[in-house]
Amino acid sequence: MPTTAQMLTDYPDVLIQVLGELRGAFLDAADSRHEAVQLLAAQITDPTSIQFAYQEIIDMADSAKDAVDALLRESGEMTEAQFSREFGAIRQMGPAKLERESPWLYPESVAEILYYYGLLGRGFKGLGREANAIVYIPSDVMPWLPQPQNTQSENGLPVTPVPPPPAGRTIPADTSFLADMGTLLGFIHTDQLHIMHDGPNADDIERLVERLQFPFTSDDADLNTRLALMLHLANRLGWLRRGDDDVIQLAGNNVRIFLERSSNDQRAALFAAWRESPEWNDLCRTPGLECRETGAWQNNPRQTRESLLHVLGRLPHSTWYSQADLVATVKQVEPDFQRPAGNYDTWYIRDLSTQEFLKGFEQWDAVEGRLIGFLLQGPLHWLGVFDVAEPSAGDDMQVALTQLGARWLGQEVDEPAEPSRRPLQVGEDFTIRLDIAAPLAERFRVERFASWTRSYPHYVYQINQRSLKRALDEGIPPDRILSFLGQRARTVPDNVAAALTRMATA
Repeated sequence: MPTTAQMLTDYPDVLIQVLGELRGAFLDAADSRHEAVQLLAAQITDPTSIQFAYQEIIDMADSAKDAVDALLRESGEMTEAQFSREFGAIRQMGPAKLERESPWLYPESVAEILYYYGLLGRGFKGLGREANAIVYIPSDVMPWLPQPQNTQSENGLPVTPVPPPPAGRTIPADTSFLADMGTLLGFIHTDQLHIMHDGPNADDIERLVERLQFPFTSDDADLNTRLALMLHLANRLGWLRRGDDDVIQLAGNNVRIFLERSSNDQRAALFAAWRESPEWNDLCRTPGLECRETGAWQNNPRQTRESLLHVLGRLPHSTWYSQADLVATVKQVEPDFQRPAGNYDTWYIRDLSTQEFLKGFEQWDAVEGRLIGFLLQGPLHWLGVFDVAEPSAGDDMQVALTQLGARWLGQEVDEPAEPSRRPLQVGEDFTIRLDIAAPLAERFRVERFASWTRSYPHYVYQINQRSLKRALDEGIPPDRILSFLGQRARTVPDNVAAALTRMATA
């Protein structure tokens, strides 16, 4: 942050004189403007002068201490928009208007009191679209101000936990999204997924949906968003390439590398791909909202995620909170997580139920609040960062940061144990049953020589003539299939082993 001398450099002469008078500084010895600035800065950064000014200010306005404390909790700097919403704005005036109106005699806000006493400066941070106005306490003033009491630690948020919900209402952030990504890989390998001019072929998607875990507890809106995220992450991770006739094919090396990783590492890769994606726009996927393309504005979805995740990462894991309380806390501690410049008037976001354009900070709950709720129950839940619990009568949705989520968000937390691997079950009817949590690599191998039958409550595949011919065309002979089943199944029925042996020697 700038020093006091740097802050004063661009001040008009009238403000230099006013600051000197208000702070009891002597500037008569200065022979030039530069010397006046240096003399003033030296005198008003004296610890005793700072402490006298601070006491005078808090005697003038009850909320002055709160304003200084708020800045100190943010390391001395805040966006001007956020600070102004709580402590008022600093009216901008040229030298002539300053002399004519003397606003330091009749300040209209706590911000103006701090400004005219030299404890608060204004500036800009960032470049281009990322530039935003800030207010700050000069770096050589901050050490001499009383530090706020009960400052929230960086490792905590001012939000009160709630009792854990009953098990029957809890929806853990399980591995179903990872399992569905495995299903997508198997589907693309064994079936056809066509890409049309307006997106994936609807009939192909309908066949894919039949194989997913998600549809059993979801509505169409959530399912469509989840499907879009699955395809986006698959493409971002380099799994997909467009083949002939606009049929999507797998990029073998990238898929193989992913399949060989542990379950925890696979989930971490999916989370990182979402977190770092500049193209996936959560705001424009939020139910009930519509981002209108006007060409005059754009949001930064990656920056939004990073800012929000930084806040959520301060929660202890495995502790339950009301979603409404958590959203209110974000509004309190980091309201501009999505709009660093604090501009709430230029984005064209429409409420689909009312067709109203949502502008102004008063619409924060309708936009930012709704976005946070969508993220907690959508991508952050699907990707394993938050458990959720459905509300009962009179209750709100509840959420809890998972152990794995806390680890991804930078906390020193042990990695959860990998799920134990269960043997395949091979039936005399040539079916193969796999547990829902079966490793993706194992299920993908089964996909290559057996046909999918169902996905719930277990994955079931059928070995038949068509699937064996497909496997043989890919260079997978029956004896290799039998060897794999012998290694991974508890038992292989005699008739299944005999049929594969007979085919191998035919």
